Parts: sequence; C-alpha cells; structure tokens
Amino acid sequence: MKTIRQQLLLGLLCATLLCATGAIAVLYHSLLEETNELADLQLRQLATALPNEFAANSGLPAAEDPEEEYVMQAWDRRGALLHASPGQPLLPRYQIHGFSVVSLHGERWRIYGETRHDRYVQVAQLTSARDKLAASMALRACSPLLVFVVILAGLVLVVVGRALRPLERLAQAVAGRSPTVLQPLDSEGLSPELRPIVLALNGLLGKFDDALTAQRIFVADAAHELRSPLAALKLQLQLVERASNDETRAHALARLHERLDRSTHLVQQLLSLARHETGYTAAHIQAVDLGQLLQTAVMDHSAFADSRAIDLGVEPSGTSDVVVVQANKDSLHVLLNNLVDNALRYTQQGGRVDLLASYENGRAVLCVRDNGPGVAESYRTRLFDRFYRPDGNDVWGCGLGLSIVRNIADHHRAAIYLTDSPGEGGLTVTVVFP
Repeated sequence: MKTIRQQLLLGLLCATLLCATGAIAVLYHSLLEETNELADLQLRQLATALPNEFAANSGLPAAEDPEEEYVMQAWDRRGALLHASPGQPLLPRYQIHGFSVVSLHGERWRIYGETRHDRYVQVAQLTSARDKLAASMALRACSPLLVFVVILAGLVLVVVGRALRPLERLAQAVAGRSPTVLQPLDSEGLSPELRPIVLALNGLLGKFDDALTAQRIFVADAAHELRSPLAALKLQLQLVERASNDETRAHALARLHERLDRSTHLVQQLLSLARHETGYTAAHIQAVDLGQLLQTAVMDHSAFADSRAIDLGVEPSGTSDVVVVQANKDSLHVLLNNLVDNALRYTQQGGRVDLLASYENGRAVLCVRDNGPGVAESYRTRLFDRFYRPDGNDVWGCGLGLSIVRNIADHHRAAIYLTDSPGEGGLTVTVVFP
C-alpha cells in the first residue's frame, strides 16, 4: 500500500504532467490552425501573382519560387504546361477552383487553383510541412513551460515534505510513549487537521493509563487478599497434621474445607471482577428480559435459600408489561447473582428476599430487597469498594460482590441506589437502567 507521501507526490506530479501535456496539445493545435490559415493565404497570394509573369508585355522577370515546399504550376488554355517549380515533383492538373486536399503517392497535399488570363494556376504544399512548422513553433513556445514544469515538480517535492513533517513528528512522539509513560501528546502549534487526531490519541492514552492503573491496583489487591487465605490454609493443614485423635482431626478437616471454600469463592470473585472490568462491544449487547432473569436467579439460589429457611421469590410488578433492557445477558446474570447471594448471606434464618423488575418513569428497574439487619448509612458509600466489609460482620465473604455489581452497572450506564427496605428493615438495592 502506498504511503500518504507517495500518493500525494504521485497525484500532484501526474496532475502537473497532465496539465502541461494538455497545455502543449492545445498550443500545438492553435498554432497548427494559425499556420494553416497563413499557409492558405500564401498559396492564394502565390497563385494570384504567378499568372502576371506570363502576361504579354508585362516587363516582369520570372521570379524564383518563394520556398522549396511550395509546388507552383501553370497551364495554358490548351493544357500545355507553362511553368513548374524546379526540383519539385510534378502534380497532376486537378482543375479545381479554391482550396482542396488530395492524396498522392501516400502523401497529402493542400492545393489552391484558379484560372486567370486564360491560364490555370495551381499551387500546392505538403500538409506534413505545415505540421512540422507548427510543431517547431510549439516546441519553441513550450520550452519555457517545460522549465516551469520541472521547477514546479521540485516545489511539489519540497512542499509535500514540509507539509508531512508534523505528521512524522507526531509519529515519533507516539512511538516514544511506553506503557509506563503515557503522558498526553502536546496539541499546541499543530495544524487544524492534526489536532483532532492528537486529541483522540490523548483520549486513548488516558484510557490505557486508567486501564493499566486499574490492572496494577487489581493485581496488588489480589495478591494482598490471597496472602491471608493461603496462610490460613497452610496453618489449618498443619493443625490437621498435628491432630492427636480422630475427633480433633475431623474438626480440623472441616475447618480446612471451610477455608478452601472461602479461597475458592475469593478466586472466583477475583476472576469475575477482572472479566467485568472491561466494556462491551455492540456484538455483546442484546435484548434481555429481566423477568426471566429473576426467575432464573430464584431457581439457581433456591437450594441455598431453603437451607436457611429464607423465603426467596419474585414480587409481581403490578403490570403485564415485559421489562426488557439492552444489555449483556451474562453480565446481568452475574450482577443479579451477586445481589441475591449477598442478600441470602446477610439475611437471618427464616427471613425474606424479594426480587422485582418493573418500569419507573419509563426506565427499567431491577430491585433486590431483604428484611435482614441492613447496613448503616455511614457504611453505604464504601460498600462498592474492593475488599471492603463493614465492622462487626460475622458472615464470611471477600468484599468483592458489590464491586463487581458496580463495574457491570457502570458499563451499562445504570445507576445503583442503596436504601432501607420499606416497613421491615433490611436493605434494598435498586439498579436503574438508562
């Protein structure tokens, strides 16, 4: 593929050459027309002057032919040849009056003939002689033009090189950036055509910087959070090895299984967080029925809810409308699972968890409501932070569930609200879609 420089140079030089060729062609045809007009006039003048030389008592000496390329001939009334140009071919007598073009022995002749003083005079000239004369005049006239074309080509090379120099500097500036140094490019002093490109690149560099920063924070947080469970697993394994009897060993193994479950849950949440920190393309978005999504969540968590005697169900919305949003179905499934899992974990035995999907003010709303102990308002602003868990919490967890929910909601441009459950205490999490 040709570079921009090559395309510009090729296009401009070809346009210059095409214009110069067109100018030369127009000039040649114009000169050829003028040459033909002047040559026809000369033919006529020669034909008019020639019979006078043969008039009786004219007293005029016979004149020589004006130029070699003219063939002048004269015949008397009986057809006898009176005069012919010396050294020129003899042409047949065409007996024409005025101008005509004839072909003879593969050559074209322009002929003028007329009858005067009982004599027929015929003057002829090769058309190729006229063409050569016009070409010679055009070449002399176009010599300065060819010089200017060469000068223009040189100027095109210089101007294109100077015009593309800012683009080369921009490419060098972008090539000089590294993943650890992503400062924005300087847009001052750039041409108006390059400024939008620089602004777009700065936006992209900013996104890269944010993504790399988030990745570094995630890796650091994950390493920090995994250190404690792994240390606890090792300690619990040592307790199993040092158990003195079957009862102690069984208790230590049960604790080891619990630690393993917590570690597995932490790793799953970390993987889910990493997966949902990136946005979605248009191919990932589809129409999602929130009612069906709630029914699926109830079936997925029914066993856990039954084990704690918690009433888990879908609350009717009061309308027959199907609540549909344009979203990534798998991500919404993860969002809802995390909300339901949190509600079931923190709601007391025999409690209640209700799920609701409806339209409010023309916007789709997803709601998870429980009648558990709730969350103090002073803690709610930090619930979406990674690995944050309010004080005095005896339910095990890793503090990543709501962080994952926030990431998914942000990518869908949805808002999340934490409020008290109406009438029965507990916490209500409401997700409002755009």
